[in-house]
Amino acid sequence: MALSFPLSTAQFFDLLPIRAFRMKPADNRAFSETGGGELIAAGRGQRLWQGEVTLDLDIHAQIAGLDAKLSLLEEAGASFLMYDPRKPFPAADPDGSILSGSSPVIATLNANNRELTISGLPAGYVLTEGDLIGWTYGASPLRYTLHRIVTGGTANGSGVSPSIEVSPFIPNGVSTGAAVSLIRPPIKARLPQADYGAGRSVISEGGSFQFIQTRR
Repeated sequence: MALSFPLSTAQFFDLLPIRAFRMKPADNRAFSETGGGELIAAGRGQRLWQGEVTLDLDIHAQIAGLDAKLSLLEEAGASFLMYDPRKPFPAADPDGSILSGSSPVIATLNANNRELTISGLPAGYVLTEGDLIGWTYGASPLRYTLHRIVTGGTANGSGVSPSIEVSPFIPNGVSTGAAVSLIRPPIKARLPQADYGAGRSVISEGGSFQFIQTRR
């Protein structure tokens, strides 16, 4: 049976033997200088997450299956879900157990597209600078968005966070009531380039691929 896109994390990303990983929002600034020496910066579109995954050593049989998935993801229109394996949980909840059983949602959105509050958290739950949060919005296609907390805070007794700032900015189309993911929040990504590595004896090594977030 043919796989459907985006591939789930269980179908691809969770299977990767990751040796090195890097991921950051793209720098979308364009600079110009005035005759008076003033430097002016302007944004160019949305800041999409991008980076590179370097694979560790593994036996040929295991790598062969991943090579098949990489080949599939090189097809036009193919996509997959992934997350930052360096930050799978909030810093104050390192195994996600405190959040277990809770269903956080976006409570309010600030018009500046930088701040929001979250309800449905455990009382006293701590959101720390650097934590990753995400949610989905829209339909046909369903869009995935991911943000890093810039200013955190502690939920009150009713499980509502103070106003928190995030980066990149919140895209248009997001609405209150959206379910918030704090544990392995995913993005939908495409694979612009892959290196299948090389093999020796029964071991393969040197594989890597680049990725870039897509909202479609």
